[in-house]
Amino acid sequence: MNKNLFKLSGVTLAVAACLSSNALAADAAGTPDVDQLRQQLGELNQRYEAQSAALKALAQRLQQLENASQGKARLMPAVNKTVVATDSSANTNEENQSTQGEEPVVKEAPASHSAEAVYREQNALFNQTFTLETGVSYSHSDRRELILNGFLALDAIFLGNIKLDRVKSDIWQFDVTGRYGVTDRLQFDFNAPFLYRKSTFQSGGVGGSASALGEYDVNQTNIGDVSAGMYYKLFPETPTSPDVVLNVRIKAPTGKDPFGIKIIQPDPANNNLTTPEELPTGNGIWTLSTGVTFVKTIDPAILFANIGYAHNFAQKFDDISSIKGTTTAGEVDLGDSYQLGGGLAFALNDRMSMSMSYAHRFAQQSRIKSGNTGWTNVVGSDSSAGSLNFGVTYAMSDKLSMVANVGMGVTPDAPDITVGVKFPYNF
Repeated sequence: MNKNLFKLSGVTLAVAACLSSNALAADAAGTPDVDQLRQQLGELNQRYEAQSAALKALAQRLQQLENASQGKARLMPAVNKTVVATDSSANTNEENQSTQGEEPVVKEAPASHSAEAVYREQNALFNQTFTLETGVSYSHSDRRELILNGFLALDAIFLGNIKLDRVKSDIWQFDVTGRYGVTDRLQFDFNAPFLYRKSTFQSGGVGGSASALGEYDVNQTNIGDVSAGMYYKLFPETPTSPDVVLNVRIKAPTGKDPFGIKIIQPDPANNNLTTPEELPTGNGIWTLSTGVTFVKTIDPAILFANIGYAHNFAQKFDDISSIKGTTTAGEVDLGDSYQLGGGLAFALNDRMSMSMSYAHRFAQQSRIKSGNTGWTNVVGSDSSAGSLNFGVTYAMSDKLSMVANVGMGVTPDAPDITVGVKFPYNF
């Protein structure tokens, strides 16, 4: 019995020794695998730490950019957004593992074309490039005037002449405008208009008949008053304040002035119909205007408002009389004017935007002085013109855009309707 136990124990010891030797051999063979895994784990930790540091630095840089250009960064979708360029296969492709620890590339996307158009229309773009803009506009107005020359008998019967006049006016204006941004805060522009005017005058009383109407057309084609302007950005937009731009403009009397134009009777059979010999294409005097524009981005809209003042310098003329065959030298002082307006714009996409606004202009009475007489106010020369405007901008390419506008007059002194289209081209 003991002998058998001894034999069993020997066999057991032999098996145990064999297993122990195999285990030791396996441990000895597996040691290099463990070291290699530990080395790879260390490398991965280093890469992870480097990527974490790069992401943290990138987040800080992005926050700085958003704070520094809050107004531009929040204009509209795709305006000055930050784009991070990374390689999605860097984590799986061993050939790109050497570049995983590098800092990602940060780029700024180009500004939205629709947002640029809004800024160009409301104040200035300040893009430090030259822009050439051509455009055409059409305005129409229709005025009727009832003139009673007589008196009332028995407070009920009118005795005298009744005159009904109607004037239809159409104006086509072709503009060429050049803009140049000197810096990111200063811009200059120059505008040269060319006008075609047609006015139709109607009046009753042909041949002594109250129901018969006489009509006469007057046309005029000439250059308008050229002007030059300067825009300066006083304060950039911040999260709590708008973009503030100051503008100053000078207008020269290069067009046909309205003074000295004679009033004639084109139809001898109708004493009621009187018309001017020609039509003016300018105001005949120098004008200096200034204003301030405010623009604030409130996603997804852009709000804008403006206020302005224009001063007309008194000018002497060789003839200010409208009577045929009479020449009267004198001085004219057109009334100064004030203008205010505001509106908002929305971006439909990266290339198209829509806007709506309201503008109102108040003009004071004009004065004239002739001979040794003093200044005399011209009754009825003051005006109040308000218009409601709608606009659409579309970027046809990276350099060429189209701006279309429609305006409707809401006061008697404003044109009934104005339609225009412009094509700014950035060089």
